Amino acid sequence: WLRSAMILGSGSASFEMLRYLVDRLPVMFTPPWVETPVQPISIRNVLNYLKGCLEHEETTGQTFDIGGPEVLTYRRLIEIYAEAAGLPRRRIIPVGFLTPRLSALWVHLLTPVPASIAKPLAEGLMNEVTCKDNRIREIIPQDLLDCRETIRRALERIEQQRLEACWTDAGALLPPEWT
Repeated sequence: WLRSAMILGSGSASFEMLRYLVDRLPVMFTPPWVETPVQPISIRNVLNYLKGCLEHEETTGQTFDIGGPEVLTYRRLIEIYAEAAGLPRRRIIPVGFLTPRLSALWVHLLTPVPASIAKPLAEGLMNEVTCKDNRIREIIPQDLLDCRETIRRALERIEQQRLEACWTDAGALLPPEWT
């Protein structure tokens, strides 16, 4: 099992939510969890870990935390995205009344990400998600891309229309088993 906080890269649902919200909203009213620490990882690094797990027997039956080289807040991630996209600085105003359900509906209205996907992502954002165990870095060493470089590369791929896969490629959206 590979556990990550947030996967960044062109085509990932988390990145698309970030992209559409920051591109469209110069002023953002956000839930308080905008200050929650997170350790995002580049999709490129995730794919390298997946490939590496197939090549290293010692990963069999194990659970690993995977994350990028930096821990930052969602506020900082929004700021980095805006800078990388050449957008003016975004005003971020945390408010206490935005629940994960309301956040998911808001995301659904402003982005192509449906509420059924946005809600579990929003619920996960309320908790600090950083790597507690870095054993995988010794088993599968690689250069971890920071958020700025990951976002820059993702925007470049989108601009060049070189998006090879997207979360929407998974097919029809089925309700999660727990609903």
